[in-house]
Amino acid sequence: MVPPAPTPAPASAATAVTISWQAPTENTNGSVLSNLSGYKIYYGGASGEYSSSIDISNPGLTSYVVQNLPAGEYFFAVTAYNSAGEESGLSPEVSTMLN
Repeated sequence: MVPPAPTPAPASAATAVTISWQAPTENTNGSVLSNLSGYKIYYGGASGEYSSSIDISNPGLTSYVVQNLPAGEYFFAVTAYNSAGEESGLSPEVSTMLN
C-alpha cells in the first residue's frame, strides 16, 4: 500500500492537533487497493522516534484529533493497513509545535 500523506493543524484547543490525510488508492505495486481496513497514526517528541500510536479501524476516516498533548513539538507519520493486517510504510513525517 502507498502510505497516506498527513497534514497537521492545531485544533481549537492548544493541547490538540488535527491530523488529516488522503486515503491511498493503490498498493505499492500499482494495483488497485481493494481491502483498506484502517490507519495508524504514529507520533512522538523527536523526529523519527514515535513513542505513541493510535489505531483507526475505520477506513472511511481521513482525519483525527489527537488530544491531551502537553506543550512541545510533535512529529507525526501515518500508515494504512489492509484486512490481512499488512501495514504500509510510514508516510512522510510532519511536525507541529503546541504552545
